[in-house]
Amino acid sequence: MIKHLIYFIIVGILLSFNQPSGKIPTEKKIIDFIIKNKQDQLKLLERLVNINSETSNVEGVKKNGELIKSELEAIGFNVSWHDLPSEMHHAGSLVATIKGSSRKKILIIGHLDTVFPIDSPFQRFILSPDHKYATGPGVIDAKGGTVTILYAMKALHHIGELKNANITIVFTGDEELAAKPTSISRKTLIDIANDSDIALGFEFALSPNELIVGRRGLDEWFLNSTGKSQHSAAIFQPDTGFGAVYEIARVLNEIRQNLSTTPGLTINAGLLLGGQKINENIETGTGSATGRKTIVPAIAYAHGDMRFLSDQQRNEAQKNMVQILTHSLQGTNSSISFKPIIPPMQATKSNDDLLALYSIINQRLGHSAIKAASPELRGGADISYTTPYIKAGLDGLGPWGKGAHTEAETLEIEALTIATQRTALFILNYIKQ
Repeated sequence: MIKHLIYFIIVGILLSFNQPSGKIPTEKKIIDFIIKNKQDQLKLLERLVNINSETSNVEGVKKNGELIKSELEAIGFNVSWHDLPSEMHHAGSLVATIKGSSRKKILIIGHLDTVFPIDSPFQRFILSPDHKYATGPGVIDAKGGTVTILYAMKALHHIGELKNANITIVFTGDEELAAKPTSISRKTLIDIANDSDIALGFEFALSPNELIVGRRGLDEWFLNSTGKSQHSAAIFQPDTGFGAVYEIARVLNEIRQNLSTTPGLTINAGLLLGGQKINENIETGTGSATGRKTIVPAIAYAHGDMRFLSDQQRNEAQKNMVQILTHSLQGTNSSISFKPIIPPMQATKSNDDLLALYSIINQRLGHSAIKAASPELRGGADISYTTPYIKAGLDGLGPWGKGAHTEAETLEIEALTIATQRTALFILNYIKQ
């Protein structure tokens, strides 16, 4: 079914770009509209970037969303907020829907939040003197993606085709740090995915000629080691053993030895504590430990993450880690637990087929062929939650630049126009076949 669909879409794309002379192709109208409105698109991006919308800044996230809401409503979308419970302290999702005659249901995914707190010095949109680049918080991750979505929709509306589409757009308010449990914070997204054919994610692109067909999944793990609290003069003796810190060091080193060369798998210990007493604040990523150099440490703790290409790879890694705990050092004991965070977006033939369509369009626009970026280069994202429910998905459809999550975050201005053109053309050809 997917193969036949892709064949007809490819034929449609080739025909539509080669209409007889004297006629203005629909695609040319789209291309011209986006070029004509690129300054307005950039100005809207500037407005969005200049509103702080760090994940915990609910007011700022909502303010960004309201700007987008009015723009989408003006072109015919039904738009509403899907709020989270107040105790989750996140903004929820903005959902925009248009239900046309097309039988193909498209889910489009963006996000409104950034990683830059309200007291960060990095707050403003700045255009380079040559107008080729712009810097600012979220300029590529992912407010650049937001305006790509919006102006692709405006282009389709301009030529009268948006009303025929069957599109739902979900802008999550906390992609950078999803509220837990994700069974609640991602319920709206998952429910919509369950009724969609394909998903298109507008995280930033790694380069002009790479898109994402697969992303690694993410789990977190919690490792606890215990030992006997004795005077340090007795350490290594049979009655005392080695203490919790040596034991946790052994475990972490064996994880490194056994699993660090597995392609696509990474296991990181992000926080390590050891002593007589420990305490971690998971929300803030901070911890404390107390102890004395003359006392064998009674407890040690590590909190980390695991990134993996598939459920099978994750399961095998977890089994290996548990096995490492079975031969603790004398006088010690270790335990580990795992918590799933984001499922993997596994690279599939159907995803590759969507990439092929995007590549054809990109080449017809005068650019190079598009290849798949290695899943090892990208972690989890909101599209990952949808992959068990959709037929195919593609991510990294936003503009490209550099420095995401840093105060050097930079957008290549030309990328906005290109990403918007190829998105609008892809959707047009997809819904018309």
